[in-house]
Amino acid sequence: MKKEKIIRVIKSKKNQPLTRKDIGRLLKIKGNEHTELYRLLDKMESSGEIVRVKNNRYAVPKELGLIVGKLEVNPRGFGFVRPQDGGSDDIYIHKEDMGEALHGDTVLIRLERTRPGRRRPRKSLSGEIIRVVKRGNKGIVGTLNKIGSRLFLVPDNPSFIHNIYIDPSRLEGGRPGDKVIVQITAWPSRRLNPEGEVVEILGKAGEPQVDALSAIRQYDLREEYSRAALLESEQTPSAISPEEIASRTDLRDLVLFTVDPDDARDFDDAVSLEKAEDGTVILGVHIADVSHYVREGSGLDLEARERGTSVYLPARALHMLPPDLSTGICSLRPGVDRLTKSVFITFSPEGKRLRYNFHRSVINSRRRFTYNEVREILVDKDEDSRRKDPDLTARLDAMAALARRLRAARFARGAFDLDMPEAKIIFDSDGLISDVRLEEADLSHWLIEEFMLAANESAADFLTERNAPLIYRIHEEPDDRDLDEFVDFAAAFGYTIKNPRDRVEIQGFLDSVRETPLASTLQTAFLRSMRQAEYSAKNIGHFGLASPRYTYFTSPIRRYPDLHTHRLLDSILQDQKPPVPSDIKILARHCSETERNSEKAERDMLQLRKLQFFNQALDSGESPVFTAVITRVKNFGFLVYLNRYLLSGLVHVSTLTDDFYKIDRSGTRLQGRRTGREYTAGDEVRVKVKKVDMEQKQIDFIIFSTKK
Repeated sequence: MKKEKIIRVIKSKKNQPLTRKDIGRLLKIKGNEHTELYRLLDKMESSGEIVRVKNNRYAVPKELGLIVGKLEVNPRGFGFVRPQDGGSDDIYIHKEDMGEALHGDTVLIRLERTRPGRRRPRKSLSGEIIRVVKRGNKGIVGTLNKIGSRLFLVPDNPSFIHNIYIDPSRLEGGRPGDKVIVQITAWPSRRLNPEGEVVEILGKAGEPQVDALSAIRQYDLREEYSRAALLESEQTPSAISPEEIASRTDLRDLVLFTVDPDDARDFDDAVSLEKAEDGTVILGVHIADVSHYVREGSGLDLEARERGTSVYLPARALHMLPPDLSTGICSLRPGVDRLTKSVFITFSPEGKRLRYNFHRSVINSRRRFTYNEVREILVDKDEDSRRKDPDLTARLDAMAALARRLRAARFARGAFDLDMPEAKIIFDSDGLISDVRLEEADLSHWLIEEFMLAANESAADFLTERNAPLIYRIHEEPDDRDLDEFVDFAAAFGYTIKNPRDRVEIQGFLDSVRETPLASTLQTAFLRSMRQAEYSAKNIGHFGLASPRYTYFTSPIRRYPDLHTHRLLDSILQDQKPPVPSDIKILARHCSETERNSEKAERDMLQLRKLQFFNQALDSGESPVFTAVITRVKNFGFLVYLNRYLLSGLVHVSTLTDDFYKIDRSGTRLQGRRTGREYTAGDEVRVKVKKVDMEQKQIDFIIFSTKK
């Protein structure tokens, strides 16, 4: 029995919701089939595909002018609902129209006009939540606090805007200051706090392992794999059959290799480069053929689809696929045969793409390079490294030349050049944080980045030309208001941007600040003025890359949309018509949501680890001095940014004890009444840590000296 038939039957009786018996009669259901029908109706109701209205009758939400979607709450109280069908824009929900819904819930909403006196964002529909279809959180993570005789949970996630009352008589073992998980049991009134009970005690807040576990629970990240996924993974052959090799393009004699970070455990892309007699070069990008092992609808597939993506936390990774696959048969380790999808892209001597073709292939990687090894060969020109394998060194040199041409062409067409450093947490042998290091991108990274971009664009073009139901990677143009806010932010530091929609002017600005202390601050502000890239069944192009069509093809081990792309390629390369999934819009939206969720978890965990590093130093009595730049001035103090650690903190005005400081009319500087000393946005200062608040995830500094 298929859901589509049920929906068609319900839709056939327009504006006439149907009972279970009506649906069964119209579907000509007999005997025991009724049990299966009722089970499926319950499942469809819980997912929001159908809704139950008066007298236990079912309807399709859209037919009644209703929308089902996931609620995202802003810490200030209002929210947005992302429609489940992916067919319309996000819908604004005023805080008074939330009902008993919480952040992450799947809700049923009615569109409405904005009421008098209420404001909503421009270009945004407005709605009212009329029912919670499904709670989005198994539990809410937070810290137990006690105020008088009352016990509350203070949620870690600020999107949960209500503290939750806990009955002290029902608490077993937990104490104020503990990290716990709470389930809501009652919500007597919207005007009161919801009530809940503790279902799991994680440990004392502030302890590194407890905080890490809290983040995993808060974002509902999957730690364990389903039994079906593990069983299928264990039963996956560890070798490739001769029959499978015979059915593919045999590339085992082609010279190719992988380039990955030093600590990488899975290798899902390899590259090759050949020069033709006519002066053209043929780039080969060879991607692990995960779709051969993860069949659509299998236990492995359902697990991967639910996760949507791998999540990389400091010192821990939660992989989309079980390790037996991701680090085993799907990993392009050197010296072993592996199944791949290969694309060969022919470029002119100037770097213009001339043609491309895809293959179901089998390869044997010649070598595993690390970024550091490639850097020694290409950037440092280390003679010992270059002499180890002259053939591969020559190929790397040719690859570097092509990568430079591709990179220059990409920027010339309007793509933005934003190579921002990343912070990496270093742990000692005891599992404590020993350092936070910056990792800068260089030619070794650019080489692989450009080749993967070229492969993804080719996949998008190939599949679009064949009308395949592709999941595109899209990036909308920024909103004018957001760009204006960025212009105002840059102006506070003395920079003038006349036309923020002029790509050349913006890139010139970004280039001009690249070597200044404000580089990270201004680049981050620019990124925040952009819309988030996401997945979509409808192509609108990729603004940031200045690409008319873009999809993901190169990482099926860690991203589900790439796996979908590989399945489309499988169908076409085997002369089959690619299947059109009925839920392609929903799948694209789901992958966007899992990606955003994982990015938030990664960002929060990285911030947490940095704070733990500073807290360790504070607890040990160390008092190092850090160089920082003032990024924003308020009447209560100013924010500073430590470029060395990619970390923001506050210098409160109360710690400036040498004078009475007041913000000036421009709002860009604090000025001492007696001394005339100024603290201005853009100034470099030297600071020391005053306080680390692990609960609020904030750090306070005090001024050690200025650098004027």
